[in-house]
Amino acid sequence: MNKVAVAYRVLAYVVGINLIFVIGAWIAQLSTADSSWWNRNSGAIGIVDMVHGYLFMALLVLIAILARRYQWKPSFIIATMLLATIPFVSFWAEHRATAAVHRADAPQLTP
Repeated sequence: MNKVAVAYRVLAYVVGINLIFVIGAWIAQLSTADSSWWNRNSGAIGIVDMVHGYLFMALLVLIAILARRYQWKPSFIIATMLLATIPFVSFWAEHRATAAVHRADAPQLTP
């Protein structure tokens, strides 16, 4: 697997974990009292959320690079990008894209 695919895989996991934290923190802020840890530290959570946004943009760039390199269909590209926005499903989208890279890199046997 090439370096771009490895970078995509690592970043996809980081963004997926970060997404779960950001969504969980948002739910915790809505469902707890104003004096809770989640609401007292909303500034720090906001920073994590902002970093998540930048990492997600980098992930989209890596998806675009892989899509061009491996000539993915537009439907596969759009699905991979959209599925990366859904908590837990983003890990499946990463697995799906990595499998496509592995299939493309596998030696083709001709009879």
